Amino acid sequence: MKLKHLEYSLSSLPNRVFPNPKVALEQYPTSVHLTSSIVLTALSKNDAGPGTTILDLGCGTGMLGLGFALVRSDMVYLVDCDPEAVELARENVDFLLEEELIGRGDEKGDDEEGCRAVELIMAKVKYVPVAESWRSSRRRP
Repeated sequence: MKLKHLEYSLSSLPNRVFPNPKVALEQYPTSVHLTSSIVLTALSKNDAGPGTTILDLGCGTGMLGLGFALVRSDMVYLVDCDPEAVELARENVDFLLEEELIGRGDEKGDDEEGCRAVELIMAKVKYVPVAESWRSSRRRP
């Protein structure tokens, strides 16, 4: 898939930004261009695409995970601690299903315990500057 095609598909999502972002959860939008670049880089390294399972932790609106779905990753899991974010992601998934840009997965490929290997985990981790963290741990009372 070409960059412009992925960007076009992602730009059609109804929920690309949070209507009421929660600062404590660092809910900020991921641009269509950045998302497409990350997805295509992972695809070029065979970390995404057919034969892979993606876990998007802190998925927010689902932009990144859905980018992986658009490049035909076998299974993409979208996970977030905020129910409102999950609802926005669900609406985006439904939109892509209606447009027939992605398909709904099945459970084939699970091992006998019902587990599935995950090849790529994408997570938005809270930023804590290393120097600041180091300095605070070295302070004496």
